[in-house]
Order: sequence, then structure tokens, then C-alpha cells
Amino acid sequence: MTRRRSSGQSAIEYLIVVMLLSLALAAGPNSPLQMLVGAIDARYQAFTEAISRP
Repeated sequence: MTRRRSSGQSAIEYLIVVMLLSLALAAGPNSPLQMLVGAIDARYQAFTEAISRP
């Protein structure tokens, strides 16, 4: 196996691991990704409400 081919193989393996990790974070009705987005949304709403006050 040449050096270039083995480098390409590791890139594919890295891509598969990243895809599986992102799928695990996004799967399910109460996923960690959904909870993170909800927390950011709640903080942003509190921030915009606080700065809109006179």
C-alpha cells in the first residue's frame, strides 16, 4: 500500500467516525444537540429582552 493510498483511507475512516458522532448527537426526540440549541435560544431570548429595556 502506498503512502498516498493509506492517507486517503485514514481520511475516509475519520469521515465515518465524524458522521457517526454527529448522528448520535442528533438522534432521538430529546437529543443533546436539540437540548443545546434550546439552551442557546433561551439565553439569547433573555439577552435580547434585557437589552431592549430602557
